[in-house]
Amino acid sequence: MVHRPHLMKIITLLTSGTRGDVLPYIALGKGLAEAGCKVRVAAPRGFADLVQSHHVPFAPFDGNPTDLMIEQGDSTPFTIGTNPIRSFRATQNFLRQARPLYRHMLHTAAQACRGSDLLIHGLPTIWGAHIAEGLGIPAVRALLQPLAPTRAFPSALLPFRFSLGIGNRLSHWIATQATWLSWRSEINHARHADFGLGPAHWLDPSLQADSAQPLTLNAFSEIIVPRPKDWNSKQRITGYWLLKEGTKERVDEFDIVQRFIDSANTPIAIGFGSPGTQGYLPMLEEALHLANAQAVLTLPSKYHSEIKSKHILPIEYIPHEWLYKRVRVAIHHGGAGTTSASLHAGIPTITLPLAIDQFFWGERIQKLGVGFSIPQRELNAQNLAQAIVETLNNKVMNVKAKTIREALSKENGVENAVKVIQTIL
Repeated sequence: MVHRPHLMKIITLLTSGTRGDVLPYIALGKGLAEAGCKVRVAAPRGFADLVQSHHVPFAPFDGNPTDLMIEQGDSTPFTIGTNPIRSFRATQNFLRQARPLYRHMLHTAAQACRGSDLLIHGLPTIWGAHIAEGLGIPAVRALLQPLAPTRAFPSALLPFRFSLGIGNRLSHWIATQATWLSWRSEINHARHADFGLGPAHWLDPSLQADSAQPLTLNAFSEIIVPRPKDWNSKQRITGYWLLKEGTKERVDEFDIVQRFIDSANTPIAIGFGSPGTQGYLPMLEEALHLANAQAVLTLPSKYHSEIKSKHILPIEYIPHEWLYKRVRVAIHHGGAGTTSASLHAGIPTITLPLAIDQFFWGERIQKLGVGFSIPQRELNAQNLAQAIVETLNNKVMNVKAKTIREALSKENGVENAVKVIQTIL
Protein backbone atom coordinates (compact mmCIF):
# COMPACT_ATOMS: atom_id res chain seq x y z
CA MET A 1 0.00 0.00 0.00
CA VAL A 2 1.29 3.44 -0.86
CA HIS A 3 1.92 5.54 2.24
CA ARG A 4 -0.12 8.75 2.19
CA PRO A 5 1.12 10.88 5.12
CA HIS A 6 -1.54 13.56 4.62
CA LEU A 7 -4.16 11.04 5.74
CA MET A 8 -2.90 11.41 9.30
CA LYS A 9 -3.00 15.19 9.35
CA ILE A 10 -5.89 17.34 10.51
CA ILE A 11 -6.90 20.33 8.41
CA THR A 12 -8.99 22.98 10.15
CA LEU A 13 -11.04 25.38 8.04
CA LEU A 14 -11.50 28.50 10.16
CA THR A 15 -14.43 30.66 9.10
CA SER A 16 -16.89 33.23 10.39
CA GLY A 17 -19.14 36.00 9.08
CA THR A 18 -22.36 35.20 7.24
CA ARG A 19 -23.86 32.07 5.74
CA GLY A 20 -22.31 33.06 2.42
CA ASP A 21 -18.86 33.10 4.04
CA VAL A 22 -19.29 29.65 5.59
CA LEU A 23 -20.82 27.62 2.74
CA PRO A 24 -17.70 27.69 0.50
CA TYR A 25 -15.62 26.40 3.42
CA ILE A 26 -18.06 23.54 3.90
CA ALA A 27 -17.74 22.73 0.20
CA LEU A 28 -13.93 22.74 0.45
CA GLY A 29 -14.08 20.63 3.60
CA LYS A 30 -16.19 18.00 1.86
CA GLY A 31 -13.80 17.98 -1.09
CA LEU A 32 -10.80 17.47 1.19
CA ALA A 33 -12.58 14.68 3.07
CA GLU A 34 -13.39 12.92 -0.20
CA ALA A 35 -9.68 13.15 -1.08
CA GLY A 36 -8.80 11.28 2.11
CA CYS A 37 -7.95 14.18 4.40
CA LYS A 38 -9.12 14.61 7.97
CA VAL A 39 -10.96 17.92 8.15
CA ARG A 40 -13.08 19.98 10.47
CA VAL A 41 -14.78 23.34 10.11
CA ALA A 42 -14.21 25.75 12.99
CA ALA A 43 -16.96 28.39 13.03
CA PRO A 44 -19.22 30.29 15.45
CA ARG A 45 -21.70 28.10 17.33
CA GLY A 46 -24.61 29.57 15.38
CA PHE A 47 -23.47 27.66 12.29
CA ALA A 48 -23.59 24.24 13.98
CA ASP A 49 -26.73 23.06 12.19
CA LEU A 50 -25.51 24.31 8.80
CA VAL A 51 -22.11 22.60 9.06
CA GLN A 52 -23.37 19.37 10.57
CA SER A 53 -26.19 19.08 8.02
CA HIS A 54 -23.47 18.53 5.43
CA HIS A 55 -21.80 15.84 7.54
CA VAL A 56 -18.58 17.77 8.13
CA PRO A 57 -16.95 17.60 11.59
CA PHE A 58 -17.62 20.85 13.47
CA ALA A 59 -15.39 22.67 15.98
CA PRO A 60 -17.40 25.53 17.51
CA PHE A 61 -16.13 28.76 19.00
CA ASP A 62 -17.90 31.65 20.69
CA GLY A 63 -18.74 35.00 19.12
CA ASN A 64 -19.39 36.34 15.65
CA PRO A 65 -18.93 40.11 15.16
CA THR A 66 -21.22 39.96 12.13
CA ASP A 67 -24.11 39.35 14.53
CA LEU A 68 -23.64 42.91 15.81
CA MET A 69 -24.02 44.38 12.34
CA ILE A 70 -27.79 44.72 12.44
CA GLU A 71 -29.50 46.80 9.77
CA GLN A 72 -30.34 50.29 11.04
CA GLY A 73 -30.92 52.23 7.82
CA ASP A 74 -28.10 54.70 7.33
CA SER A 75 -26.68 53.67 10.71
CA THR A 76 -25.31 50.34 9.49
CA PRO A 77 -21.58 49.97 10.37
CA PHE A 78 -18.97 50.03 7.60
CA THR A 79 -21.34 51.46 4.99
CA ILE A 80 -21.39 54.57 2.86
CA GLY A 81 -25.05 55.47 3.13
CA THR A 82 -27.06 58.60 2.56
CA ASN A 83 -25.84 59.91 5.92
CA PRO A 84 -22.03 59.31 6.17
CA ILE A 85 -21.81 60.92 9.62
CA ARG A 86 -24.30 58.46 11.11
CA SER A 87 -22.57 55.59 9.30
CA PHE A 88 -19.22 56.67 10.76
CA ARG A 89 -20.65 56.85 14.26
CA ALA A 90 -22.27 53.43 13.80
CA THR A 91 -18.88 52.02 12.87
CA GLN A 92 -17.31 53.54 15.99
CA ASN A 93 -20.07 52.06 18.15
CA PHE A 94 -19.66 48.67 16.50
CA LEU A 95 -15.92 48.60 17.14
CA ARG A 96 -16.43 49.57 20.78
CA GLN A 97 -19.06 46.86 21.32
CA ALA A 98 -17.12 44.22 19.39
CA ARG A 99 -13.80 44.51 21.25
CA PRO A 100 -14.71 42.37 24.30
CA LEU A 101 -16.46 39.92 21.99
CA TYR A 102 -13.33 39.75 19.82
CA ARG A 103 -11.08 38.83 22.74
CA HIS A 104 -13.33 35.97 23.80
CA MET A 105 -13.80 34.88 20.20
CA LEU A 106 -10.05 34.70 19.57
CA HIS A 107 -9.50 32.68 22.76
CA THR A 108 -12.21 30.11 21.99
CA ALA A 109 -11.18 29.95 18.32
CA ALA A 110 -7.63 29.16 19.40
CA GLN A 111 -8.98 26.31 21.51
CA ALA A 112 -11.09 25.03 18.61
CA CYS A 113 -8.01 24.94 16.35
CA ARG A 114 -5.71 23.03 18.71
CA GLY A 115 -4.57 19.69 17.35
CA SER A 116 -4.52 20.99 13.77
CA ASP A 117 -1.69 20.32 11.36
CA LEU A 118 -2.81 22.93 8.81
CA LEU A 119 -5.04 25.97 9.21
CA ILE A 120 -7.05 27.51 6.37
CA HIS A 121 -8.60 30.93 7.05
CA GLY A 122 -10.23 33.80 5.18
CA LEU A 123 -11.14 37.48 5.38
CA PRO A 124 -13.54 37.28 8.38
CA THR A 125 -10.92 35.14 10.15
CA ILE A 126 -7.80 36.94 8.95
CA TRP A 127 -6.54 36.62 12.54
CA GLY A 128 -6.22 32.89 11.92
CA ALA A 129 -2.62 33.44 10.79
CA HIS A 130 -1.73 34.36 14.39
CA ILE A 131 -3.38 31.20 15.74
CA ALA A 132 -1.37 29.16 13.25
CA GLU A 133 1.81 30.91 14.40
CA GLY A 134 0.96 30.15 18.02
CA LEU A 135 0.31 26.49 17.20
CA GLY A 136 3.47 26.27 15.11
CA ILE A 137 1.64 25.03 12.01
CA PRO A 138 1.40 26.30 8.42
CA ALA A 139 -1.49 28.48 7.34
CA VAL A 140 -3.16 28.95 3.98
CA ARG A 141 -5.28 32.00 3.25
CA ALA A 142 -8.52 31.19 1.44
CA LEU A 143 -10.43 34.20 0.11
CA LEU A 144 -13.74 34.78 -1.63
CA GLN A 145 -12.51 38.14 -2.95
CA PRO A 146 -9.15 39.31 -4.39
CA LEU A 147 -7.12 40.97 -1.62
CA ALA A 148 -3.53 40.57 -2.81
CA PRO A 149 -2.03 43.91 -3.91
CA THR A 150 -2.19 44.67 -7.62
CA ARG A 151 -1.97 47.60 -10.00
CA ALA A 152 -4.92 46.22 -11.99
CA PHE A 153 -7.64 47.66 -9.73
CA PRO A 154 -8.05 49.38 -6.35
CA SER A 155 -8.69 47.35 -3.21
CA ALA A 156 -11.86 45.24 -3.34
CA LEU A 157 -12.65 46.51 0.17
CA LEU A 158 -13.01 50.15 -0.87
CA PRO A 159 -16.46 51.73 -1.46
CA PHE A 160 -15.46 53.27 -4.81
CA ARG A 161 -14.39 51.62 -8.04
CA PHE A 162 -12.57 54.29 -10.04
CA SER A 163 -8.95 53.51 -10.85
CA LEU A 164 -6.24 55.25 -8.83
CA GLY A 165 -3.61 54.55 -11.48
CA ILE A 166 -0.29 53.90 -9.80
CA GLY A 167 -2.10 54.28 -6.49
CA ASN A 168 -4.14 51.12 -7.04
CA ARG A 169 -1.48 48.91 -5.49
CA LEU A 170 -1.07 51.26 -2.54
CA SER A 171 -4.82 51.15 -1.87
CA HIS A 172 -4.54 47.43 -1.12
CA TRP A 173 -1.84 48.08 1.47
CA ILE A 174 -3.92 50.81 3.09
CA ALA A 175 -7.16 48.81 3.24
CA THR A 176 -5.46 45.73 4.67
CA GLN A 177 -3.50 47.75 7.19
CA ALA A 178 -6.66 49.56 8.33
CA THR A 179 -8.30 46.19 8.98
CA TRP A 180 -5.26 44.98 10.89
CA LEU A 181 -4.97 48.10 13.05
CA SER A 182 -8.67 47.93 13.98
CA TRP A 183 -8.08 44.67 15.88
CA ARG A 184 -4.32 44.73 16.57
CA SER A 185 -4.68 45.18 20.35
CA GLU A 186 -7.11 42.25 20.64
CA ILE A 187 -4.93 40.04 18.44
CA ASN A 188 -1.80 40.88 20.43
CA HIS A 189 -3.65 40.11 23.66
CA ALA A 190 -4.58 36.68 22.28
CA ARG A 191 -1.02 36.07 21.08
CA HIS A 192 0.27 36.61 24.61
CA ALA A 193 -2.58 35.03 26.60
CA ASP A 194 -3.04 31.90 24.51
CA PHE A 195 0.43 31.22 23.14
CA GLY A 196 2.96 33.34 25.03
CA LEU A 197 3.94 35.14 21.83
CA GLY A 198 5.19 38.69 21.65
CA PRO A 199 3.30 41.47 19.83
CA ALA A 200 2.94 41.13 16.11
CA HIS A 201 4.70 43.50 13.74
CA TRP A 202 3.00 46.89 13.53
CA LEU A 203 2.36 46.07 9.88
CA ASP A 204 0.17 43.15 8.97
CA PRO A 205 2.69 40.42 8.01
CA SER A 206 1.26 40.11 4.51
CA LEU A 207 2.03 43.79 3.92
CA GLN A 208 5.76 43.67 4.49
CA ALA A 209 6.77 42.24 1.11
CA ASP A 210 5.41 40.14 -1.71
CA SER A 211 7.65 37.31 -0.54
CA ALA A 212 5.96 37.42 2.89
CA GLN A 213 2.47 36.93 1.50
CA PRO A 214 0.97 33.58 2.43
CA LEU A 215 -0.14 30.97 -0.06
CA THR A 216 -3.62 32.14 -1.01
CA LEU A 217 -6.47 30.20 -2.56
CA ASN A 218 -8.76 32.64 -4.36
CA ALA A 219 -12.20 31.03 -4.53
CA PHE A 220 -13.54 32.74 -7.63
CA SER A 221 -13.21 32.27 -11.36
CA GLU A 222 -10.86 33.98 -13.80
CA ILE A 223 -13.93 34.27 -16.02
CA ILE A 224 -15.27 36.79 -13.48
CA VAL A 225 -12.00 38.30 -12.20
CA PRO A 226 -9.15 38.02 -14.73
CA ARG A 227 -5.87 37.19 -13.02
CA PRO A 228 -3.82 40.36 -12.40
CA LYS A 229 -0.53 40.20 -14.31
CA ASP A 230 1.47 41.36 -11.28
CA TRP A 231 0.28 38.62 -8.88
CA ASN A 232 2.98 36.19 -7.83
CA SER A 233 2.82 32.39 -7.83
CA LYS A 234 1.44 32.26 -4.27
CA GLN A 235 -1.88 33.59 -5.56
CA ARG A 236 -3.89 30.63 -6.88
CA ILE A 237 -7.26 31.26 -8.53
CA THR A 238 -9.13 27.98 -8.16
CA GLY A 239 -12.68 28.72 -9.26
CA TYR A 240 -15.74 28.86 -7.01
CA TRP A 241 -16.24 26.40 -4.16
CA LEU A 242 -19.71 24.96 -4.55
CA LEU A 243 -21.50 22.11 -2.84
CA LYS A 244 -21.59 19.80 -5.86
CA GLU A 245 -24.67 17.89 -4.78
CA GLY A 246 -26.67 21.11 -4.70
CA THR A 247 -29.02 22.01 -1.88
CA LYS A 248 -30.53 19.19 0.13
CA GLU A 249 -32.46 21.59 2.27
CA ARG A 250 -36.21 21.62 2.23
CA VAL A 251 -38.16 24.37 3.93
CA ASP A 252 -41.87 24.91 4.36
CA GLU A 253 -41.87 27.85 1.96
CA PHE A 254 -40.73 25.82 -1.08
CA ASP A 255 -44.22 24.97 -2.33
CA ILE A 256 -45.58 28.43 -1.50
CA VAL A 257 -42.74 30.08 -3.36
CA GLN A 258 -43.12 27.82 -6.38
CA ARG A 259 -46.83 28.65 -6.66
CA PHE A 260 -46.06 32.38 -6.41
CA ILE A 261 -43.41 32.10 -9.14
CA ASP A 262 -45.74 30.08 -11.39
CA SER A 263 -48.42 32.76 -11.09
CA ALA A 264 -46.05 35.69 -11.73
CA ASN A 265 -45.49 37.22 -15.15
CA THR A 266 -42.00 38.47 -14.30
CA PRO A 267 -40.72 36.76 -11.12
CA ILE A 268 -37.56 38.12 -9.55
CA ALA A 269 -35.70 37.46 -6.28
CA ILE A 270 -34.70 40.13 -3.78
CA GLY A 271 -32.58 39.42 -0.74
CA PHE A 272 -29.92 41.33 1.13
CA GLY A 273 -28.99 38.75 3.73
CA SER A 274 -27.39 40.49 6.69
CA PRO A 275 -28.03 43.36 7.24
CA GLY A 276 -31.73 43.17 6.39
CA THR A 277 -34.06 45.11 4.13
CA GLN A 278 -36.80 46.47 6.33
CA GLY A 279 -35.78 50.09 5.75
CA TYR A 280 -36.24 49.64 2.01
CA LEU A 281 -39.75 48.20 1.97
CA PRO A 282 -41.70 51.28 0.73
CA MET A 283 -39.11 51.88 -1.98
CA LEU A 284 -39.14 48.21 -3.07
CA GLU A 285 -42.93 48.17 -3.26
CA GLU A 286 -42.99 51.27 -5.45
CA ALA A 287 -40.18 49.99 -7.71
CA LEU A 288 -41.95 46.68 -8.29
CA HIS A 289 -45.20 48.50 -9.06
CA LEU A 290 -43.43 50.73 -11.60
CA ALA A 291 -41.66 47.76 -13.20
CA ASN A 292 -44.76 45.55 -13.09
CA ALA A 293 -42.64 42.78 -11.55
CA GLN A 294 -43.26 40.28 -8.75
CA ALA A 295 -40.61 39.45 -6.17
CA VAL A 296 -39.77 36.74 -3.68
CA LEU A 297 -38.25 38.82 -0.87
CA THR A 298 -36.00 37.25 1.76
CA LEU A 299 -36.79 39.06 5.00
CA PRO A 300 -36.87 38.25 8.74
CA SER A 301 -40.36 37.09 9.65
CA LYS A 302 -40.90 39.89 12.16
CA TYR A 303 -41.14 42.33 9.23
CA HIS A 304 -43.50 40.30 7.06
CA SER A 305 -46.56 42.09 8.40
CA GLU A 306 -45.19 45.37 7.03
CA ILE A 307 -45.50 44.13 3.44
CA LYS A 308 -48.52 45.76 1.79
CA SER A 309 -47.92 44.93 -1.87
CA LYS A 310 -49.29 41.83 -3.58
CA HIS A 311 -46.21 42.05 -5.80
CA ILE A 312 -44.06 40.72 -2.92
CA LEU A 313 -43.94 37.29 -1.29
CA PRO A 314 -41.86 37.58 1.91
CA ILE A 315 -39.99 34.51 3.14
CA GLU A 316 -37.62 33.94 6.05
CA TYR A 317 -35.09 31.93 4.08
CA ILE A 318 -34.78 29.82 0.96
CA PRO A 319 -31.54 28.61 -0.69
CA HIS A 320 -30.25 30.81 -3.50
CA GLU A 321 -29.32 27.71 -5.49
CA TRP A 322 -32.97 26.69 -5.59
CA LEU A 323 -34.57 30.10 -5.97
CA TYR A 324 -32.35 31.76 -8.57
CA LYS A 325 -32.90 28.98 -11.10
CA ARG A 326 -36.63 29.75 -11.03
CA VAL A 327 -36.64 33.55 -11.39
CA ARG A 328 -35.55 35.94 -14.12
CA VAL A 329 -33.50 38.49 -12.14
CA ALA A 330 -31.65 38.47 -8.81
CA ILE A 331 -31.35 41.62 -6.69
CA HIS A 332 -28.99 41.60 -3.71
CA HIS A 333 -26.28 43.59 -1.95
CA GLY A 334 -23.51 41.94 -3.97
CA GLY A 335 -21.74 39.73 -1.45
CA ALA A 336 -19.26 37.25 -2.89
CA GLY A 337 -21.40 34.16 -2.23
CA THR A 338 -24.67 35.64 -3.46
CA THR A 339 -23.01 37.04 -6.59
CA SER A 340 -21.60 33.61 -7.29
CA ALA A 341 -25.08 32.11 -6.93
CA SER A 342 -26.72 34.48 -9.40
CA LEU A 343 -23.87 34.06 -11.90
CA HIS A 344 -24.13 30.27 -11.70
CA ALA A 345 -27.91 30.53 -12.18
CA GLY A 346 -27.36 32.32 -15.49
CA ILE A 347 -29.66 35.27 -14.78
CA PRO A 348 -29.02 39.03 -14.77
CA THR A 349 -28.08 40.57 -11.43
CA ILE A 350 -28.77 43.96 -9.86
CA THR A 351 -26.48 44.69 -6.93
CA LEU A 352 -27.25 47.36 -4.32
CA PRO A 353 -23.88 47.51 -2.53
CA LEU A 354 -23.53 48.78 1.01
CA ALA A 355 -20.07 47.85 2.25
CA ILE A 356 -16.90 45.77 2.12
CA ASP A 357 -16.46 43.88 -1.19
CA GLN A 358 -20.00 44.47 -2.47
CA PHE A 359 -18.98 47.46 -4.59
CA PHE A 360 -16.27 45.35 -6.23
CA TRP A 361 -18.68 42.56 -7.22
CA GLY A 362 -21.19 45.12 -8.44
CA GLU A 363 -18.50 46.54 -10.69
CA ARG A 364 -17.68 43.08 -12.04
CA ILE A 365 -21.37 42.44 -12.81
CA GLN A 366 -21.53 45.67 -14.81
CA LYS A 367 -18.25 45.11 -16.66
CA LEU A 368 -19.35 41.60 -17.63
CA GLY A 369 -22.54 43.07 -19.07
CA VAL A 370 -24.83 40.87 -16.99
CA GLY A 371 -26.49 43.46 -14.78
CA PHE A 372 -26.28 46.75 -12.92
CA SER A 373 -24.94 48.12 -9.65
CA ILE A 374 -26.83 50.85 -7.78
CA PRO A 375 -25.06 52.06 -4.62
CA GLN A 376 -27.24 53.00 -1.66
CA ARG A 377 -26.72 56.73 -2.10
CA GLU A 378 -28.26 56.50 -5.61
CA LEU A 379 -30.98 54.02 -4.74
CA ASN A 380 -34.59 55.06 -5.25
CA ALA A 381 -37.73 53.49 -6.68
CA GLN A 382 -37.29 55.02 -10.14
CA ASN A 383 -33.67 53.90 -10.56
CA LEU A 384 -34.41 50.40 -9.33
CA ALA A 385 -37.52 50.04 -11.49
CA GLN A 386 -35.57 51.16 -14.56
CA ALA A 387 -32.83 48.59 -13.81
CA ILE A 388 -35.43 45.83 -13.35
CA VAL A 389 -37.12 46.61 -16.66
CA GLU A 390 -33.79 46.71 -18.47
CA THR A 391 -32.57 43.39 -17.09
CA LEU A 392 -35.88 41.72 -17.91
CA ASN A 393 -35.96 42.94 -21.51
CA ASN A 394 -32.31 43.16 -22.54
CA LYS A 395 -31.78 40.06 -24.70
CA VAL A 396 -28.03 40.58 -25.03
CA MET A 397 -27.64 40.78 -21.26
CA ASN A 398 -29.65 37.61 -20.74
CA VAL A 399 -27.62 35.73 -23.35
CA LYS A 400 -24.37 36.86 -21.70
CA ALA A 401 -25.63 35.66 -18.31
CA LYS A 402 -26.41 32.22 -19.73
CA THR A 403 -23.04 32.08 -21.51
CA ILE A 404 -21.21 32.78 -18.27
CA ARG A 405 -23.26 30.12 -16.50
CA GLU A 406 -22.19 27.56 -19.08
CA ALA A 407 -18.53 28.54 -18.77
CA LEU A 408 -18.62 28.41 -14.96
CA SER A 409 -20.29 25.00 -15.01
CA LYS A 410 -17.14 23.55 -16.59
CA GLU A 411 -14.93 24.59 -13.65
CA ASN A 412 -14.33 22.64 -10.45
CA GLY A 413 -12.94 25.06 -7.91
CA VAL A 414 -13.03 22.61 -5.01
CA GLU A 415 -11.02 20.02 -6.93
CA ASN A 416 -8.44 22.63 -7.93
CA ALA A 417 -8.10 23.87 -4.35
CA VAL A 418 -7.74 20.34 -2.96
CA LYS A 419 -4.88 19.64 -5.39
CA VAL A 420 -3.02 22.73 -4.18
CA ILE A 421 -3.52 21.84 -0.51
CA GLN A 422 -2.33 18.25 -1.06
CA THR A 423 1.00 19.55 -2.36
CA ILE A 424 1.83 21.12 1.02
CA LEU A 425 0.72 18.28 3.31
